[in-house]
Amino acid sequence: MHTTRDQMSQRETCYHGLRMTAEEYFQLGETFQRYELIDGVICMSPSASALHQRIITRVSAEIVAHLKLNPVGEVYVESDVSFGPGPSRGDIVYRPDITFLSSPKAASVKDRIAVAPDVVVEVVSPSSRRYDTETKKSDYERFQVAEYWIIDPHADELIFYYLDAGKYVAQTPSDHKFASRTIEGFILDLQAVRALFK
Repeated sequence: MHTTRDQMSQRETCYHGLRMTAEEYFQLGETFQRYELIDGVICMSPSASALHQRIITRVSAEIVAHLKLNPVGEVYVESDVSFGPGPSRGDIVYRPDITFLSSPKAASVKDRIAVAPDVVVEVVSPSSRRYDTETKKSDYERFQVAEYWIIDPHADELIFYYLDAGKYVAQTPSDHKFASRTIEGFILDLQAVRALFK
C-alpha cells in the first residue's frame, strides 16, 4: 500500500507520547493497563466495557468450539501481535480483541505473535471507532491480514473484510450468518452476537 509523505505527516501528528521499539515495548512485561504501539509511539486505551467483553467472549467461544471439531488453527484473545514497521518506520504492536492463526502460523509462535494473523476481530467502542475503522483497517490490509471483522455494537454494525488482490473488500453476510473464507468451515451466528448489543 503506497503512503504519501502528506499522509505520513498527518498520521504522525495523531500520536504523541513515549517512543520505543517493539523490543522495548515487550520488555515492559505484563501490565494491568492496555497498551498498543502505533508507529513507534506507546498508546494506552481504556479497559474494555462489560458489553465489549461479552461480545469478545461470545465470538471467541464460537471459534473455539469450531476448532475443537476442526483443528485448523488457534485463537487468541487480547494478545500482542508484532506487525513490523509502520508507514513512518516506527514499530506497530497491536492487541486485537480476537486473533486467529492457521495451524502453520500458530506452530511458528513461541513467546510472541510476530506473523500477520489470518483473521483479526475488533469490537468498536465510540472512542475507538475511527482508530478501528481507518487506522487499523489500513494497517491490517497493508500487512495482509486475510480477514478483518469489525463489530460495532453502538452503531449496530458488523462489517467483514477479506483480501482480494491485496485490498480489502466488504463481504455481505446472508441469513444472519457469516461464513468465514479463512477459518475453514466456520460460520458465525450473527443473531446471537447482535442479541448482546441491546
